[in-house]
Amino acid sequence: MTNVCVRIAGANGDGVESSGGLLVKIAARNGLKVFGYRGYQSIIRGGHVWYQIRIGDEKLYGHGNKVDILIALNQDGIKNQKNHLNKGAFVIYDNTKVNVDLLKGLDVKLIGIPLLDIAVTTSGDPIMRNTVAVGAVIKLLGISMEAFEQVITSMFGRKGEKTVKDNIVAASKGFNFEGVVSSYKLIGDGKQRYSMDGNTALSISAYASGCKFYAAYPMTPASGILHWFAAHDHKGVLFKQSEDEIAAINMAIGASYAGVRAMCGTSGGGFSLMTEALGYAGMIETPLVVVESQRTGPSTGLPTKTEQADLLFVMHASQGEYPRIVVAPRDIDECFTITTQAFNLADKYQCPVIILMDLFISEHIETIEGFDASSVKIERGKITMTNTGGGRFKRYEYSEDGVSSRSIPGTKGTEFIAPTDEHDEYGDLISDAFSGLDEYVEMRVKMHEKRMRKMDMMLKNEEYFVPKIENPSAKIFLVTFGSTTEAVREAVVLLNKKGFEFGVISFNYLLPLDKEKTTAILQGKKLIDVECNYTAQLAQVIMMNTGIDIKNKILKYDGEAITGEEIAEKVEKLYNSM
Repeated sequence: MTNVCVRIAGANGDGVESSGGLLVKIAARNGLKVFGYRGYQSIIRGGHVWYQIRIGDEKLYGHGNKVDILIALNQDGIKNQKNHLNKGAFVIYDNTKVNVDLLKGLDVKLIGIPLLDIAVTTSGDPIMRNTVAVGAVIKLLGISMEAFEQVITSMFGRKGEKTVKDNIVAASKGFNFEGVVSSYKLIGDGKQRYSMDGNTALSISAYASGCKFYAAYPMTPASGILHWFAAHDHKGVLFKQSEDEIAAINMAIGASYAGVRAMCGTSGGGFSLMTEALGYAGMIETPLVVVESQRTGPSTGLPTKTEQADLLFVMHASQGEYPRIVVAPRDIDECFTITTQAFNLADKYQCPVIILMDLFISEHIETIEGFDASSVKIERGKITMTNTGGGRFKRYEYSEDGVSSRSIPGTKGTEFIAPTDEHDEYGDLISDAFSGLDEYVEMRVKMHEKRMRKMDMMLKNEEYFVPKIENPSAKIFLVTFGSTTEAVREAVVLLNKKGFEFGVISFNYLLPLDKEKTTAILQGKKLIDVECNYTAQLAQVIMMNTGIDIKNKILKYDGEAITGEEIAEKVEKLYNSM
C-alpha cells in the first residue's frame, strides 16, 4: 500500500480549503483513494489554518499523522508545521516571501517557487499562487496535467474559458518548475469516485429517505447540513433557518405531527436548548430525527475542534423517562445508511432518534463508491387513514408493543389531543385531575409502561442494537464508537503488521443496547477502550449495561482528531502490562 500526506497551510482567506478540495477531486477522479481533514479557526480571515489530504491506492482510514508534502503559503506555514513533517518530506514555499531558516537541520527537501510572482504574471490574480503550488504537488505525486485539466474544466467551466485557461497555465508553471520531479508513483485503478463529507452524506440520505422538512440555527459543525438543504430546497424539501434552536426543534416536531418526515440539527450548545422539546416529542409520541454534531466543550469551548463528550448527555437529555434511540455513524458510508434507518425507526416506534455526529465525521472528506438511493426502503409505521371503529380516536391506545396508531391531521374521524401533560388513551389530561385517585394512578402507570415498552420491542424486533466485532479470533480488542472507529481500524492494521493479534469492537447503536448480547460479545476478552473524551463515556455505558469494567483506556480530549498511528503507539505501550 502506498499513500502520501499533503498538507496545505496558510491563513483564513488564502484559499487553503479550495486548494485542498481541488487536490481531493483530482486524486479521486484519477482512481485514487482520498481522506481529507482540515484544521481551522472561527475567525473569517487571518489566523492559521491547514488542510491535510491523504492520497493512496487502497482504503484509507484517516488523514494521517505526519506530512510528506507541505505547501507553506506564508511564514506561519513553516513555523506551525515544521514539527509535523516526515523525514524526507517535500516543502513547497514561496522563495520570495517565506524564510525557511527554521527548517535547517531537518531532513526535508525544499522546493522554492516564486508562487505569487507566477500567479500575478499569469493571471493577475494573487490567489492563483495556490494553483501553481497544486501543479507542483501533482507532479510530485506522479499525476498527469491532463487529470488537472479535466477537473478544473468541470469545476470552473461556468466561470468562462479565461478562468479555466488561467488555472491550467498557472498549474503548468508549477508542474514544470525546475527541480519538481515525480517522486511518488501513485497508481489509481482508473475508477472515478465521489468525494464527500459526513454532513453531505447524511443530508443526501435524509432526502432519499423522504425527509420533507429541515430546520436549524447555524452552529458549527452541523452547519453543513443547513447549507445542503438551503442549496436543495427546490427539490421538494422545505428548509427553515430558525431564530434559535428551540424554534428549530419545535418546528420539526410540528412538521412531523402534520405527517411529514422532519429533522433538525445542531451542536452540543444548541442541543442543550432543545432538550425540553425533546421530552415533548417523547410524551406526544411524535417521530423526530435530531442531529447532534459534537464539538469541544463545555460552553462555546473550541467551536472548530472535535470531541466525543456528549454521549451521556444525549442518552439522558430532558427530564423523566421516555423511549429514544441514539446512533453514531462510524464512517461516511454509514452516515447514509444509518440516517435512513433513523427515519424508519423514528416512524416505527414514534420516538426521537438522535444521530450523534462530531466535527471529525461531519467535516472530513473521503472517497466513496457512491450511494444507491433506489435501495432506500421507507417504513412509516402505524398510520390510520380512516377511523373504522367509530367513536373517538384513541391516539394513545394501550397496545402490547407500546406503539399506537397515529393519524395525519385532517383525517376524518381521527381528531385527537397531543398534550405535554400525562394523558389517557384519547389524549385527555389526567394531571389536573390527579389527586391520588386509583383510576388516575393506574392510568399513569399504564401509559408510562406503554411508552417504555417500545424499548423492549426495539431490542426484540431489530438487529441493530449490539456492537460489531471485526477479526473475532483476535487476542485483544480495541473498543470504540462512532467516528473514532476508522482510526481504530487503522491502528489494528498497523499493529497486526507487526505480528500482534488485535481486533475491533465498535458501537454505532448505543441506546437501547442489548445487554445480554453485548455482554456475550465482550465477556472474557482483553479490552482497550478508545474514545475522544476525558471520562471514558462509552466505557461507562458498557459498565452500566454489562457490569464489565474496561481498565485499559486510551483517551484524547485536546480537540484534535485521533489518528491510527497515535492509537497504535499507545497500544504498544499498554500491551506488555496486560
